[in-house]
Amino acid sequence: MKSVACFVLLAILVISVEESRGCIYVNGKCFKKCEEGTVSYTTGCGYLIKEATCDEPNPQPDTRGHVCDFSACYCAPPTVRDPVTKKCVPLEECSKKE
Repeated sequence: MKSVACFVLLAILVISVEESRGCIYVNGKCFKKCEEGTVSYTTGCGYLIKEATCDEPNPQPDTRGHVCDFSACYCAPPTVRDPVTKKCVPLEECSKKE
């Protein structure tokens, strides 16, 4: 009985982690699930904030205008996108520039 309860708890945990990553939405429908290590980002109808990268780890909102219905998968904090490898990495593991 304990093993069944543990299995159910583990299944719920895996499903909730999978769902927390989110999706890229097109016309209100999930078009593509976010890959592992990323989370869904949407502006709703507001200022766009670019994804954090090795070159710009703390991007600021672009206040030139509102963007509506933007949806993307951004690296899950505290990781940033490495422009060389295109992977999500901790800031200290970014590719070195020569």
